Amino acid sequence: MKTTSLADACGKKWDAVVVGGGMGGAAISFSLTRGGFDVLLIERGLAEPIRGQRSSDYNADDEDWRFRYGQWPKKTKLTIDGRSSEAWPSMGCGLGGSTNLYAAALSRFEASDFLSKESSGSYTESWPFDYQDLEPYYLEAEELFEINGTQDPLDNLSRYELRDPPPMGPRDQHYFDCLKSTGLNPYRIHNAIRYVDSCQECVGNICERACKGDARNRLIEPALRTGCLTILETTEALSVDASRSQASGVRVRKDGVESIVHGHIVVLAAGSLVTPILLRNSISPDWRQGIGNDFDQVGRKLMFHATDFIAVWPRKKIQHSGPSRTIAFRDFYLCGEDKLGEVQSMGMSAGYGEILTFLHQQFDQSIFSKIPFIRSLLRVPAFVASKMFSDAAVFATIVEDLPYAENRVVSDPDSPSGFRVEYAIAPELRRRVIRMRDLVKGKLRDLRVLVVNSDVTLNLGHACGTCAVGSDPETSVLDSNCLVHGMKNLYVVDASFMKTSGGTNPSLTIAANALRVGRHASSYLSQMYQ
Repeated sequence: MKTTSLADACGKKWDAVVVGGGMGGAAISFSLTRGGFDVLLIERGLAEPIRGQRSSDYNADDEDWRFRYGQWPKKTKLTIDGRSSEAWPSMGCGLGGSTNLYAAALSRFEASDFLSKESSGSYTESWPFDYQDLEPYYLEAEELFEINGTQDPLDNLSRYELRDPPPMGPRDQHYFDCLKSTGLNPYRIHNAIRYVDSCQECVGNICERACKGDARNRLIEPALRTGCLTILETTEALSVDASRSQASGVRVRKDGVESIVHGHIVVLAAGSLVTPILLRNSISPDWRQGIGNDFDQVGRKLMFHATDFIAVWPRKKIQHSGPSRTIAFRDFYLCGEDKLGEVQSMGMSAGYGEILTFLHQQFDQSIFSKIPFIRSLLRVPAFVASKMFSDAAVFATIVEDLPYAENRVVSDPDSPSGFRVEYAIAPELRRRVIRMRDLVKGKLRDLRVLVVNSDVTLNLGHACGTCAVGSDPETSVLDSNCLVHGMKNLYVVDASFMKTSGGTNPSLTIAANALRVGRHASSYLSQMYQ
């Protein structure tokens, strides 16, 4: 691992300074180093967080434990529908970012996701580039991550070069056949798992054998092998130094020492909740409200996905073996004027640990969160539910969220993370969630099903859209090349850039877009050196 000290990082001007080692930062670092450019990657967490299954010292409420295991170590304030709470953000912290913990489902958006649409009175503008512009980079990302799966039977537009998935186990094959018998069109989910012997799929854990493809083992490690990538770990980015048209570096803090690292280009990829805070905190005579924030757009239009967790029991008792995250279908991705989304198998049964984690997440966002002793009592219903759901598999809906200006992330020095999320669930989102729920339950009416959650459950791990792309600086933060409007060399390549959330996991689209932007940034650097 090629790491450096703060003093050495400040001792030269890098071709590129990249903030954040998650999917976007890793992908653009891979792209730039492949072209021979020297890249400094600033990572807030450890370059080598602990890999493998969580050990006996498991304590998800301990900041030090979270930091060592690659999880965001600070709680943040949430205000959802006017109800305030503090909760752990669903974010990674360490080289690889949130991809260390994800389930490696890497699905493309559909062409319709990039077009203007109207749903229940909410109008969303088209993206400044389309599906065809991104498809070559989807193909590249799918190859880099060695994605396996089968094509969606309903998709006649896309070109895929996916690897063959391993055979399903008897229980998942049973579910697959049941879905087909109802008239649905299931396919093998697209994921970045090699399925080596005794593969555990590592949902929620950092894979120790590089079986699960994450940003570190598929992008950062190849970039390190070029000799052009250097890591500055355990370093917090504070703000960007810039004139009105050009960034010169990033102000950082490491071990209590503040300094500036300089680069010919600066790339922000710290995540949709942190990148806008960096821009808003970058105040100067040229940028009195923060970089890119002349029209108060930075941090706004925050989106998540809405997710129902649906327990489904098989028609008969069947042995559960083999891969468990295997099935997806998109029959309800578009329903008339409504954009709904995808349904996936979760790759886990409803066990005690999974149920307890879910209950903790729900409790932390509830009105009871300020009564700590109640949280400890959740072990009892988790145990009872694990017995009740022992034979069931869990499916999840992914319902598209739409951008609203009042949904945002803002700086908050009183929040442990330094930022606060403000979000109101739109009536049209609640209606679409209920419609999706009813459609799925209706199709599965011959099976025993139970929706585990109630009302609208936001997937806080899918935050996106806080620095949206667009052609108009008054309504967006970035141009079509993900440059901050009016800036020559300041890029944003995490999920902040997304104009809409789509109806599936965002990770593959983040990777493909960062590879696309990497080509533009490489061209800029090449012209600079001519």
